[in-house]
Amino acid sequence: MYLPIEQMPDHSRVWVYQANRPFSTSEIQAIENYLAPALTQWAAHGAGLNASYEIRFQQVIVIAVDETINAASGCSIDASTRWFKEMGAELGIDFFDRSTAVVNGDEVTLIPLTALKNNPFLTPSKDVIPLQTESLGAYRSGWLQRADTTWLKRYFA
Repeated sequence: MYLPIEQMPDHSRVWVYQANRPFSTSEIQAIENYLAPALTQWAAHGAGLNASYEIRFQQVIVIAVDETINAASGCSIDASTRWFKEMGAELGIDFFDRSTAVVNGDEVTLIPLTALKNNPFLTPSKDVIPLQTESLGAYRSGWLQRADTTWLKRYFA
C-alpha cells in the first residue's frame, strides 16, 4: 500500500536511486504517475508492502518500506529494480549512476569515480549523497554526509 512519506515510520528500510541528470517537470510527473500505483501494488510473496517515495533535488528518488508490516523479499526488491529500469528506458535516465553526488544548496553535481582525485569541486566540507542509508529515520535526521566523514576522506590527505 502506498502511503505519503510523512506517514512512514522512522524504522522503515530505505533505497536510494540517483539519476544521472536532473528531472524535468514533465519527467517528475511521469515518475510520480508510475511510482504511486507501483507502490500501491508492491508485494512480497503476495503480501502487500507499506511503502512510499520522495524525490529530492529533482534527481534522487528515495523509496521506503515499513518492514514491520511485511518485509521486502528478493523478488519484491527485484521488482522495484525493474521499475527503475523501465522508467529509465522510457525517460532516457540512468537511475543506476554511481557517480559521487555533491550537494550545493538545491543542486547536485555528479563526479564520476574516475574524476574524484584532486577534483576542485569536492572539498572536505561539501555534502554528499550516500547511496546507502540505514533507515528512514537516519534519512530524515541527517541524510547528507560531509565528504570528509565518508570513504571519500582518502582524497583529502
